[in-house]
Order: sequence, then C-alpha cells, then structure tokens
Amino acid sequence: MADTWTLEFDGCDPGGEGRREALCTLGNGRFATRGAAPESGADGVHYPGTYAAGVYNRLRDDIAGRVVENESMVNLPNWLDLRFGIGNGDWIDLPGVRVLVHRWALDMRRGVLTRKLRFVDAAGRTTAVRQRRIVSMEQPQLAALHTVVTAEDWSGTLRLASGIDGAVTNTGVARYAGMASDHLEVVATAEPAPHTLLLVARTNQSEVRIAEAARTRVQRTGAAEPEPRLVRDGERIAHEFEVALRSGESVSVEKVVALQTSRDPAISEPALAVVEQVAGAPGFDELLTRHELAWHQLWRRFRVELGDLAGDGGKRHTTDEMLRTVRLSVFHVLQAVSPHNVELDAGLPARGLHGEAYRGHVFWDELFALPLLTLRLPGLARALLRYRTRRLDAARRSAREAGHAGAMYPWQSGSDGREETQRVHLNPRSGRWLPDASHLQRHVGIAVGYNIWQYYQATGDIEFLAEHGAETLLEIARFFAGATTYDASRDRFRIRGVMGPDEYSTRYPGAAEPGIDDNAYTNVMAVWLLVRAQDVLDVLPPTRRTELVEGLGLSSEELLHWRDVSRRMYVPIAPDGIISQFEGYRDLPELDWDATAAATATSSASTASSRPRAGRWTTTRSPNRPTSSCCSTCCPPTSCASCSVGSATRFRRRPSRARSSTTSRARRTAPR
Repeated sequence: MADTWTLEFDGCDPGGEGRREALCTLGNGRFATRGAAPESGADGVHYPGTYAAGVYNRLRDDIAGRVVENESMVNLPNWLDLRFGIGNGDWIDLPGVRVLVHRWALDMRRGVLTRKLRFVDAAGRTTAVRQRRIVSMEQPQLAALHTVVTAEDWSGTLRLASGIDGAVTNTGVARYAGMASDHLEVVATAEPAPHTLLLVARTNQSEVRIAEAARTRVQRTGAAEPEPRLVRDGERIAHEFEVALRSGESVSVEKVVALQTSRDPAISEPALAVVEQVAGAPGFDELLTRHELAWHQLWRRFRVELGDLAGDGGKRHTTDEMLRTVRLSVFHVLQAVSPHNVELDAGLPARGLHGEAYRGHVFWDELFALPLLTLRLPGLARALLRYRTRRLDAARRSAREAGHAGAMYPWQSGSDGREETQRVHLNPRSGRWLPDASHLQRHVGIAVGYNIWQYYQATGDIEFLAEHGAETLLEIARFFAGATTYDASRDRFRIRGVMGPDEYSTRYPGAAEPGIDDNAYTNVMAVWLLVRAQDVLDVLPPTRRTELVEGLGLSSEELLHWRDVSRRMYVPIAPDGIISQFEGYRDLPELDWDATAAATATSSASTASSRPRAGRWTTTRSPNRPTSSCCSTCCPPTSCASCSVGSATRFRRRPSRARSSTTSRARRTAPR
C-alpha cells in the first residue's frame, strides 16, 4: 500500500499517460524531465520532455493572414532514450506485447521514480524490467537511469540501444498544433569516449547552446562488459549493445547523463563541460546516495505533517490523502525552483518545468510560492525577485508604449520581460480570430511589488531592497498612480479598462473595447502599493533614498499625488455594503444556468470517462486558463457565445439545490 510519500500508478492507461508523465516529472530547478517511459517517443500517448530553466526560443507563424509570434520554453534533446529488443525482433513496444505488470511509483521523500514492468511478447517469452530514475538534486547538471532486464523463461540475445535524441519538437499541447514547433538545430554529435555519447544543439532564434553527454555501462554477473556499436540516425546518436542471456539471468544498464546550456554559470562551453562532468561522475548508486541526502536536507526545511481530521482516527485515510497531496505540491515546487536556481536568471513558470502549457511563461504564480520559500530558502526567494527587478527596464518600455509613466509588468513573461500574451487567438473550430484581453491584468505588477515588500518584511534584507527592490516597487507605484483618472462627480480616482483575476470578465456587453472599470482587487491593492511606496522610502538609508528620489525624479508634488490617490480611490460598494467585483457587476445579465448545467454535466461525463485511475491516488484534471479567445478548447459551450462577443456574465447563486450545485461548479472552473 502506498504511504504518504509515494504516488503510485498501476496498469496501462493511454488516455491518462500524459497526466501521469507530468505528475512523475523529476527535476532539480536547473532542468526537469517528464516521467515518460524511456523507450517511448512523442506518439500522441507518450511525450518525453526535458526543459531547462530560462531556455526560451521565439518563432513566428503566418496563420489565416496574420503573423503570430510566440516565445516558448524549449523541449530539449531526449536523454532518456533506452530501447530493448529480443533476438532479431523489433524494439519492444508496449502496445505490441501482453503486459502482465506495469507499475510506476514516485518516491517524493527521495526524489526517485521507479518502474516495474513484466510482459509476454508475441513469441511467448516473459521478460521483467525494473527501472530507477533520478535528476540529481545534489549535482544539478546530472541525471541517471538504472535498468535491470531479466529473461524469466527464455534464452537468447538481448539487444539494447542507449541514445540521445535531438529530433524533438514542442508538440506537447494540442491547442498549439499546426504552429511552428521546431526550436532546435543539432549542430554536432560525437563519441568522445568508448562508452560516452555527445549531442550538441542550438535554439534557432535565441541561439542558446545545449549539450548533453551520456555514459552507458552494461553489466552481467560473470560476463565481460559488451562493447557498444555507435549508431547515428538523423539527429539521434546511440550506442547499441548485445548481451547473451540464459533463462533467469539479468543484465543491468546504467546510464548517467550531464546537461548544460550556454546560460549556465561557471563553465567554459557546454559541450566541454558535459564531457568532463560525465567522465568524472560516479555510478548510479553513489549518485543516488548523494541525491537522497540533498532531498533529506530539503525536506528538513519543508517538513509537512497533518493530524487526524477533527481528532477522529476514522479519518486517517482522508488525512493521508491530504498529506500526500500537500507533499506532492511542495515536491513539484522544489523541482521547478530549488537552491540551484540562486545563480540563474529565471522565473517560476506557471506550469513549472513539467511541460509546455502556457508555453512555459511566467505569470504571477510566485505570489503563491514565495511565502513557502522565503522563510525556508530566502536566497532562492531573492533570486526569483531578481528575475523581476532585472526586467524593470522592459516594464518601463511597456508603460511608455501604453502612454504611462513608471513600470508596467507583463501578464506573461519569458526571456526578456516583454509582454508575451497574445492579443488575438484563432478559434480552430470557427476559423475566426478572437481578441484576448488577458494582457490587461495589470495586477501582476502589484504582485511584484507585494512580493518585494513581503520578502523584505520577512528577511530584513535591506541590501536587496535598497539596491534592487525599492526602485522596482516605486516605479510600479508610479505606473498605478498615473493609470488612475479623477472622477469629479464622485471625488474619487478610478482605474478603467483593466481585467481582474476573474478571467471570464473581459469587457462589458456591447462594448467596443475590452476591459472593465474599477476592479475591486486591483483598486484596493493599488492603494496598498501606494502606501507601501512611502514605507519603502522611509526605511531606506538616507543616502540611497536621496539617490533614488533624484534618479527617478520623484518630486514632493508627485508623492503628494500618490497619497491623494491612496486616500480617495474608488471601490464599487453596493447599497447593501457588499463590495462588487467591478463597477457595474450587478447590472450584468444573469448566466444561463440551465444551459450551463447541461454543458457542465456533458463535460463532466466526458472527463470522467477518460480520467485515469492513478493507483491509490487520484485527482481531478486542472482546467485550462480561460480567456475570452480560447473558448473552442478551454471553455464550456455556453461560454463560447459570451467569449465570441467578449461580454462579461455574472455568476450568482440561485435558490434551488440543483442550481446551487451548478453555481459551485461554475465558480470552481473560473480560475485557471
């Protein structure tokens, strides 16, 4: 039975394989690899993927007469590649054999993914495979795969192929199908040592060099180690081995890999670095021991325990499920960003390093992760904040282009801090281009300022605040003060034409332009930011405060204006005292609850029929990020009509039990 540290998956479920691969991702902050089977390729069921922090590439598409440019986190060469076959037969492919046992187990305490496989091939031969995999948390450039193959009831030749596959693309998200996905060019393959392979690739726009070296050793008790045969197959390079086995005998395959990019510090050149690193790397068992110690030390800082619910011992099962879920969440945060990120210029992508959803962009998700990290790894929290402060000039350019002063941070950020959010999306069902207003989520800038101040409050790091954080926070405050307009009829300042955290509310019915007015969250947090700006000036050392005031041109009149805005910001409050989500919220048409209930029921039935049974642990599938333009693939059918005209619809509880349930579902799917 799985414990609270282990996530298990039993059986073969093609419909749930992508989800399992994401949940079984292993990483160390520098890079991460999805939990795909080593013998698999990107075939619509499996999707091997390896991603390095901060490695992006920009491509353009000409779609329906429009040029669309996207920057994406790049899928790197597949180092997992390990295939096996018996005799002269084809390489083993699970759909072509009768699977007796197929079990995956993710050990979160140790950061190890194990796999047990038993199958009978077309010739009636039974074979067992056991695999262990790590992405080293102790040596962040290394990963390793250990495989044991046992011939249970047959004698003959086992063929093995251990390679690095550079023929990979970014095709992991169905919604991006048909768009440019070839980010890599393989520039070199080599065999620098008898048991070592090297592949060097380069991104075709950002020109980041990526090098991977793999050392493979094959051992059988009482037998000499077989010599590999070098095979080049297009953009793939591999070593092939042949091993004679008798019934009951086993062979072990140890694959140790080094990965570096030209963005990494303290190296001369990626190819040179990985060859040296893999040559000096210890064997799997020693790597595993060091890796386990690193995870033990991390969990000492991030220990999570839960008592029985309501003190009822009968709730133990529920408590175990909750504890496993919480630990899984912490585990994946620490694989996306770890102490190894401290020297990197990289943010926290919304989906970590686990796949290609949202193209690997950075949204405002560090707002939710930094409270976890700041008190336990303050250096890491500071590094994530530096990703933002280094892009202050890009935020200033964005503000100027929008006609504002200060700094306007992007809703979606990638390599250089420009706005990566698309302004229009093509609806593949209707063939129409639909506007995407999600770039109007200006509250991302407030989140940056909030994170800076909370970090300073928690750590007392005045050096960071003085040298980096204060200037950024002040420029964001300047933007929001300048983004207000004065409404003389109310004697209040207002912020118009934005999009709040509710991404379904993009514009008013019939409005020609996107955006809503006076989003309560945005306005209240803007006030908070303007007040904190004065606090920042108060705590800075006098010399640094003078330098910033002079350098930013902050006059006493401007600071008085900030104070005036903070004291007279408009917040829409209804006569009954309830704060409205935004101005005019209560005047919006009611959602068609009956149609929504029918659509939700249909969607739920479809999801339930395809949802995998993940061993002893299950979870609901996360909804995609909803926007006004992605209705064909993200939103329920009833939202499609609303999205197509860009109108907002109000969710409001209705009295009947059935409708109340529908309201709950609607609200639950609203966040991304």
